[in-house]
Amino acid sequence: MNTAGFRKIDFHVHTPISSCYSEKAVNPRDIVAAALAAGLDAIAVTDHNTAAGIDLVRQKAAGEGLTIIPGMELTTRSGHFLVLFDIMTPTDRMEQLLDILQVPGSARGDGAEIIPLETPEVFKLVNNAGGLLIAAHIERWPSGFLESKESRAAKMSIHACPYISALEITVAQNRAQWENGLMRGYPKKCACVQGSDAHTPREIGRRPVYLRLSEVSLPAIKCVFLDWQGNIAFTPEE
Repeated sequence: MNTAGFRKIDFHVHTPISSCYSEKAVNPRDIVAAALAAGLDAIAVTDHNTAAGIDLVRQKAAGEGLTIIPGMELTTRSGHFLVLFDIMTPTDRMEQLLDILQVPGSARGDGAEIIPLETPEVFKLVNNAGGLLIAAHIERWPSGFLESKESRAAKMSIHACPYISALEITVAQNRAQWENGLMRGYPKKCACVQGSDAHTPREIGRRPVYLRLSEVSLPAIKCVFLDWQGNIAFTPEE
């Protein structure tokens, strides 16, 4: 799909590399086929604490008109955070970041394993590595940062952090409040997206987001997140 300059994207797609994936028999071709059937222009492959599932999906998507955005879903003590990288980023560079974050091999793929560093340090290291941070499913218990065990002050600090480029919300009715800084205690105006958090192929594309992009690239996505008014839609009607 590419209507009036908008690209239909799912920023939150898992593969069987994530230990919590629902259908272990699924293969990368199934994931690509599901994304194409949903009319998506791009998906971000965001397995838990690992980049190991990306390359096989990239291979199956080659020549199919589907852009694969390399990413991960990182588990911190403050909740889950998506990190996206430039389209051509090698996965070994992403795994090197996990080494820097002190994620042991046994924790890669497991969303229940918490990165041992403090959350602000994780954000800084991800930014230094060229990653774009999105706070994942912020209202979901217990892995959204708003529903974590952190203090309210810590949650406010996370929201205010300049390294957070967008919020993945699951309550779409609150979108305008987040975008306009009207949530009590959370005054930063911030772009909002949604994502499927797909753990089966049939879930891919169930909560897409539409971005006005001339091309699907990390720099272009960053620009939209900085100037989202009129450039991000949750439905085609918007």
